Amino acid sequence: MCAPAADTLARDGIETVWIPREQVYGKLSELKSAIDRPYRMLYDLTATDERDRENRAGEPDAAFTVIYHLYSFERNEYIRVKTPLAEDGLSRDMITGLWPSANWYEREVWW
Repeated sequence: MCAPAADTLARDGIETVWIPREQVYGKLSELKSAIDRPYRMLYDLTATDERDRENRAGEPDAAFTVIYHLYSFERNEYIRVKTPLAEDGLSRDMITGLWPSANWYEREVWW
């Protein structure tokens, strides 16, 4: 997993990790099926425009951040996975091969 920005627990109590763009598909695949008590459900996928954001509080520099919320039924908990995207590298691997339901989310985020 990629190192978190500061600590792994966000204010809302959800563990949050950062994964580089190049590793998104592989790491999400691991979280879905290669760990004990996996995160089998894609709960949400969204993105934020970071270009005018001033306070990044130790987070990676990015023009946009793609955010995945996953849920583990066995753990009864969520994990938030964030991927920073630079202005000159806005593409990333689609995850519909892992979660077909991501199709709609990914089109809404942008493609």
